[in-house]
Amino acid sequence: MKNKPAILYVFLANAISGISQGMMMIAITWYINNTIDQPDLYNALFLGSSLLSIVWGPYAGSLIDRYDRRKVMITINVLGGVYMMVCAATALVFDDVPIFLVCGIFIMTVVFYNVHFPNLYAFLQEIVPPASYGKITSAVEIQNQLAFVLSGGLAAMLLEGVPVHVLEALSMQQYAHIMAEPIALEKLIFIDGCTYLVGVLLLWKMSYVSLTERDKRSIPVIKRLQDGLTFLKERPLIFVFGYFSHILFASIMVCSFLILPSYIRHIVEGDAAIFGLSEGLFALGAIFAGILVDRVFRKNRLFGIILFLLLGATIYAVLFFSQSAIVLLVMYLFLGMMNASTRILRTTTLFQLVPNKIIGRTNSFFGVLNTATRILFIVIISQFTFFSDNPDRSMGFLMMMLLIAATVLGLNYKKIQDFKKKTTFD
Repeated sequence: MKNKPAILYVFLANAISGISQGMMMIAITWYINNTIDQPDLYNALFLGSSLLSIVWGPYAGSLIDRYDRRKVMITINVLGGVYMMVCAATALVFDDVPIFLVCGIFIMTVVFYNVHFPNLYAFLQEIVPPASYGKITSAVEIQNQLAFVLSGGLAAMLLEGVPVHVLEALSMQQYAHIMAEPIALEKLIFIDGCTYLVGVLLLWKMSYVSLTERDKRSIPVIKRLQDGLTFLKERPLIFVFGYFSHILFASIMVCSFLILPSYIRHIVEGDAAIFGLSEGLFALGAIFAGILVDRVFRKNRLFGIILFLLLGATIYAVLFFSQSAIVLLVMYLFLGMMNASTRILRTTTLFQLVPNKIIGRTNSFFGVLNTATRILFIVIISQFTFFSDNPDRSMGFLMMMLLIAATVLGLNYKKIQDFKKKTTFD
């Protein structure tokens, strides 16, 4: 395969930063919600970062289509590394990380996600032949989720420390004074900053050959945004598919970062270890899906997406009725499978339907719409006490949203399939 070394460099840089960023996001989520017990601050932070993403997303998509995507990745890593090191240095001077800097890390990471993932997929579409789209999207999902498996496990271990009885079972009790103690947040921040800088070094050495046509003209950002909107306006079935196939991801973001900490604390009466393990099992389920899903549903990806939306709704229904930590962990394993399966099938289909020269804007538009959907979910869940005081009921709400998405795609099934046959090269 052409560009194989470049693909390996991208995967390695993405894996290293993914482990650290995943661990950082879990740590901050638990820190604000439980360590300093300020869930209202966290809800406002999550909502604020989502609103910022809506403003930033379309502009980011235009940058992705205009500039060298390798340089975009390098810039993100440089900015992230510098900010993390500033936070770590502040903690060294003041013996603590001010809460506003912690909030800044969360906002920065969310905003970077809105650039990183559309840019990553656009870059891979640019350097990978069409026949390999299914394989490469599956590989990206597996790689991302392996990183999250490690970040979930490390977060559980570092936030609470390794239980002494576990160390004794492993004949490692002599290290209890180190491993049984929770790690300070500022040390995690320093580690995260280092991984950003490692990513810069890896991407700096990378070279590649573009396999697609790029529009490198110096076109104003507003004009590029208009072109992206026109593309979707003229192809409404791509819009319907792209938006409603993304609803599962919106629900999972809200569940993991807004509902889950409260659900663990009040419904299953768990701790940070359950939180970290649930995220780790979620990623493990995604890995299983990444290995198999495109092979099984290659001939009919839309059917697979509808099926996984329905299964996702079933999982939320189980969590609505359950009060068991074990059931939560098992359901999060399956939820990871549903999410990864949908993402792989969705991304591969969009690669086939959208030219590379406009994929950045298209993905960013869908990202903005997905963020707006998350905000709507957040407002409903956080502002109505029927949901905010009962995280199990919030699971029921997410179940209904997935059922609606599956219904819309089901009603448009034949139209989308016919359009896909006329449009794609796969």
